[in-house]
Amino acid sequence: MKKETPLLEVKQLQTFFHTESGIVKSVDGVSFDIKKGETVAIVGESGCGKSVTSFSIMGLVSSPGKIEGGNIFFEEEDLTKIPEKRMRELRGNQISMIFQEPLSSLNPVFKVGEQISESLILHQKLSKREAKIKSIEMLKKVGIPRPDQVYSNYPHSLSGGMRQRVMIAMALSCNPKLLIADEPTTALDVTIQSQILHLIKSLSEEYNTSIILITHDLGVVAEIADKVIVMYAGQVVEEADVFTLFENPKHPYTKGLLNSTPNINEMKENLESIKGMVPTPREMPKGCRFHPRCPAAMKVCVTHAPQLEEVADENFVRCWLYEDKEALPHAGNC
Repeated sequence: MKKETPLLEVKQLQTFFHTESGIVKSVDGVSFDIKKGETVAIVGESGCGKSVTSFSIMGLVSSPGKIEGGNIFFEEEDLTKIPEKRMRELRGNQISMIFQEPLSSLNPVFKVGEQISESLILHQKLSKREAKIKSIEMLKKVGIPRPDQVYSNYPHSLSGGMRQRVMIAMALSCNPKLLIADEPTTALDVTIQSQILHLIKSLSEEYNTSIILITHDLGVVAEIADKVIVMYAGQVVEEADVFTLFENPKHPYTKGLLNSTPNINEMKENLESIKGMVPTPREMPKGCRFHPRCPAAMKVCVTHAPQLEEVADENFVRCWLYEDKEALPHAGNC
């Protein structure tokens, strides 16, 4: 059977920031792909490179940042090599993004409806009247009461949950093929978070939109993701379907994340934590980047960096524990 061509394929992506104190390797050799209609969660602690990966895909990495290597294929078109004019045609049309804080993402001096309509007029070539009708329709679809009234409101007059719904309406108004949601519920009340996530998921199923969900909340992942990519210190350390990852996590970092997440079915008096801190991009440890915090670290982990290897069908891990012990460098010292 012929393998399905991914909607998005990221290959060995490297995004570095050139600062006065040196080169910061925020994303260093990240690879993954997304099928049409698939929801992929990228998880990890703050500073692991999740958001920089998403900004790289959107072509929004600003100076002093720069994509130094790798490829980003969207429907087999390499986004790292196309001109900015072509990127603007794709951005907001075929590839959309929902940001963490909607108040800073919405323009405070324009009415909500004008901001949704602008994208429809630009990308869908609708008239002002047609764009207004479609905008009100989208506001209604995302569960906003009195959408015709909200169309004429300014962003500051809306609650955080309502603003995030507006951002979802804006992101999905052009029926994109790929939606990137960067911590879309971080600034919201807990009671609103689940509503927003289920709204994103249900609308993506309706439009057959692929989703990249950037988050550090594994509870969120369990609810809506099909596949999970775990990042640490600018690299992918594990990739698996959501059921495999939760039932049989392989990388020690993934196990640490899961053990530090509250579970209503397994109440613990004290949650476990991962010792130490994420290394700064300027001071990456030699060998495996997780070894200073890893309870299963071996001598080889200190001196040699493991590669991302497929250990089962579409299950990838970057860890010496899953290598052939006889083939390990300095195997006798492990």
